[in-house]
Amino acid sequence: MNSNEVWFSHREKIFQVKDGAIEWTDETKIWNWDHCTVSLVKSPKKNLRVVVRSNANRNQTSFKVNRPMTLRYMLGFDIDNVSPLKCESTSPDSSKGSEKGGQPWTGPGDRWVFQLDDDYWIWEYKEGGSDERPDDGSDIASSSVYKIHQKIQESLSALRQGGANQVFDLQPKSLSDRMVIDHLQSPPGGLKDRIIPVIYQPAVDGLKNYLREVHCAQKDLDEAVSEVEVTLVFNNEELRKHRILDIPYREMRRLMYNRDSDVESFKIRIDRNNMQNNRFIFKNIHSIIDGKNNDLNEDSIHGDPEGTGCAISYYLIDNCHPVVFVNTSNHAMAEHDANQRLWKWEYVPGLKDSPVILASKTRKEIDAEFDRGQG
Repeated sequence: MNSNEVWFSHREKIFQVKDGAIEWTDETKIWNWDHCTVSLVKSPKKNLRVVVRSNANRNQTSFKVNRPMTLRYMLGFDIDNVSPLKCESTSPDSSKGSEKGGQPWTGPGDRWVFQLDDDYWIWEYKEGGSDERPDDGSDIASSSVYKIHQKIQESLSALRQGGANQVFDLQPKSLSDRMVIDHLQSPPGGLKDRIIPVIYQPAVDGLKNYLREVHCAQKDLDEAVSEVEVTLVFNNEELRKHRILDIPYREMRRLMYNRDSDVESFKIRIDRNNMQNNRFIFKNIHSIIDGKNNDLNEDSIHGDPEGTGCAISYYLIDNCHPVVFVNTSNHAMAEHDANQRLWKWEYVPGLKDSPVILASKTRKEIDAEFDRGQG
């Protein structure tokens, strides 16, 4: 594991997929993830949101993509408290476990660990405590968890004083994160101000409904304001709540649109002189209706029919890369995450090892291709 990556553990209820719907059980489990990096951001509710990323390498084979790729994962959660950093030694003694219901530490070596609220832990093996981390004489102050712990403490303090911001300040702590940073800071085509959204979709939904293509048709309204028509092409649209209608609905798409794929479009408006004016326009596909941010079990959500738009809540790296959450099974979206308990796939369109193709066709051009049977 990269020396700047850490382990992340979280306690969560176990869910099962029954008749297409996600059902949460009362049984809990602590899950461990390796190769993680951590960033921080202020949530719209003025809480500190911890954003954990991990990744895995896969081979993607399809009619459009046939190459090695990286699946990037993200989990974001709000916290109020951080415990002191401590060393846990391998021991069957339950008194050596983490506070507040944590399990005793029985790993292959000692670890440095701290806890966030009741259900999250960030940790790494102590130097000399495992085969992965040979003893090089360094102390805790030079470890990754120490730096993360300090940053979280500073950010909580700044937040209480009105500080922190809405930008995920991604740092090059891993090869994967460095690739994302380089790609977004130097987008394809050499357009410095090219607006490319970063899209998050629950990984459990992406197994069949995964995203294939992202098209960003950008135009400048004036010297400071740009508007982008973003069109997403998903592999499918699998119904959950109305699962009995899934096959007829798929046949209807073939007859009406000459495709199995689900195609959704929205707009982004960016004001480089005043980011408070930045907007998403999710016309007929906003997952928020009457203040409720609908989740993955919903499959007939069509909020904001007037297309009045909403403020952008998060960005990755800078204001040219707003964050979009695909929240429902029918791919309704929002500026907020309605599935915080689920890991997301992180789609960075056009990245060299990404499964998602980045292009610049308009919705009209894409529909015309399907009409000609080229989808």
